[in-house]
Amino acid sequence: MSQYQVINAVGITLRELLWSEMESDPTISSLIDEQHIVFEAPYKFISEAEPETNRLSLFLYRVLENSDMRNRNPELKNGKSVQYPPLFLNFFYLITPLTNSAENNHYLLAKAMRILHDNGIVKGSLLQDVLENTAEELRIIFHPISMEDMTKLWSSFLRPYHLSAAYEVKVVAIDSERTIESETVLRQRIEYTQL
Repeated sequence: MSQYQVINAVGITLRELLWSEMESDPTISSLIDEQHIVFEAPYKFISEAEPETNRLSLFLYRVLENSDMRNRNPELKNGKSVQYPPLFLNFFYLITPLTNSAENNHYLLAKAMRILHDNGIVKGSLLQDVLENTAEELRIIFHPISMEDMTKLWSSFLRPYHLSAAYEVKVVAIDSERTIESETVLRQRIEYTQL
């Protein structure tokens, strides 16, 4: 299970996963380095001129509660208290390459998409930060959004549309700190009478 820092840990895990495969590709590593795989919204790097530095934006644009895991029962801990279930979340990322040419954007996005496709389940040693050494498992799913929704998203940035791909990462758990003390059942007694 995870602490609230898990939101940032998922981003760090994605960045490490992408860079671990990008750095050995001379075409991609000539375009970008690990420090330029960023979590900021892509509009921060878009102006009238070409970007000064190439970047790959991994922008977390939406967080939803996972409906399949919503109504889990509390768990008995140490025989004395009841622990409320974690908050289970799905994260939605917009991946946007920001370089000085469409060709470079194509290379960078295609490489990122290939890496995420090949690593649809991330667990074990690939997990970073507070997820490291846990039994957690992240599922990365290509999540295409309609052109209308993509246009609305870019309109909210007040910037023209840029080549992007959307992904869903699930299920991410944030532990609840809410507990209730419970009384231990010492003896069970059943009474009955004949009618």
